[in-house]
Amino acid sequence: MSTKRVTIQGEHALEGILTNNSKRAGVAICHPNPLYGGDMDNNVVHAIEQGFSAKGFTTLKFNFRGVGESKGFHGEGVGEVQDLLAAVRFLRRELDDSASVVLAGYSFGAWICSMAAPKVENLDSLLLVSFPFPYSEYKDLRRYEGRIYLIGGENDDISPVNTLLEVYKEIPAVHKFLKVIPTNHFYWGKEQEITDFIKEQVELPVEKD
Repeated sequence: MSTKRVTIQGEHALEGILTNNSKRAGVAICHPNPLYGGDMDNNVVHAIEQGFSAKGFTTLKFNFRGVGESKGFHGEGVGEVQDLLAAVRFLRRELDDSASVVLAGYSFGAWICSMAAPKVENLDSLLLVSFPFPYSEYKDLRRYEGRIYLIGGENDDISPVNTLLEVYKEIPAVHKFLKVIPTNHFYWGKEQEITDFIKEQVELPVEKD
């Protein structure tokens, strides 16, 4: 395993941190809303990264445009989808040609993942923590048919658990997994439960011939 700081070239140069593990699969991890201080050093982003790394995935977390050392300005969701697609292209170059990719995100980052998903080829799955239902369109999520993992906080007032449960039932995916954690939107002190859920439920894809 090796970890290094990287620059992702897209519409804007983005800073990221890449941890190389298996070349069979990778995960691109999206942080929460930068307008409220979200960045790739967030506690939930770290918990997601730890879980996937423990399962052998190569991980890439990055700052959206205008955050940290990433160039540009906030793109109101549209620009951030392009940032994620650029991150996926970067990640694929670190993996085997037939490798699978997971999109993982927290809050605003979960919304970005849901919008980018239809544009990502050979997508293995989505992992979304505290999708911001009251503030974001989620029609892409309602019709998602791939493997999906949803995590929510029991007392989350930004991503209400009742809405999470309703949407979970509606998602047509055959392989879907749900974890509700007794916490609010910020998961302070509950990060290990996110990591453990990933370690328990997510499997590294088998090597393809």
